[in-house]
Amino acid sequence: MAKLSSGILGGISGTVGNVVGGRWRGIDYIRSKPASVKNPNTEAQRNQRMRFRLVITLLRKMQPFVVIGFRKGRKNQTEMNYAMSVNVRNAISGTYPDLEIDPQALVVSVGDLQGSSTAGLDLSVAETAIFTWINESGVGNASDNDAAMALLYNVDKDAVIYKLHGASRADENLAVTLPESWSGDSVAGYLTFRSETNRGVSNSQFLGTETAA
Repeated sequence: MAKLSSGILGGISGTVGNVVGGRWRGIDYIRSKPASVKNPNTEAQRNQRMRFRLVITLLRKMQPFVVIGFRKGRKNQTEMNYAMSVNVRNAISGTYPDLEIDPQALVVSVGDLQGSSTAGLDLSVAETAIFTWINESGVGNASDNDAAMALLYNVDKDAVIYKLHGASRADENLAVTLPESWSGDSVAGYLTFRSETNRGVSNSQFLGTETAA
């Protein structure tokens, strides 16, 4: 049963039907009761939970990269939440319960900084990944001083290695050391550029999936 706190014109305290009234920090409010869910464990809900679990597990392994790569997200949304929303929609393949991360659709940065029209990944040297690109400084907002950021996703081990600095756009290459245990594994590569001021970042570029030497 609800009570009127100050007569008929006052606030409501309690419940009337599916309406709940109360007072918070001196402000009267009313809200509707949440609709009851008859079956909170439908296949659609299990599918969505699994998609979230796959994506958040992977993104947590690259959180420093995500913080930079999704810095210019939507207003009132954290970098991780922005990365989640992008990848839950796009980076999952298969049909429940056989869902998995799609390396080609994975996005590790979103921005308007110029990327590279020609970039590549070479895993033919043992314990080494070599990222290459053509310096296109002066095209759009690209600059010699933009930093290259590289990320490698081991599809077989669901593991991640990344490098946030170590080469500029002008260097045209960046080497990343791989664990010996990655030899023979399927590894996907991603390249991103960030501006010298850290205010700009490019869309990540998927460079393909190769077998590590």
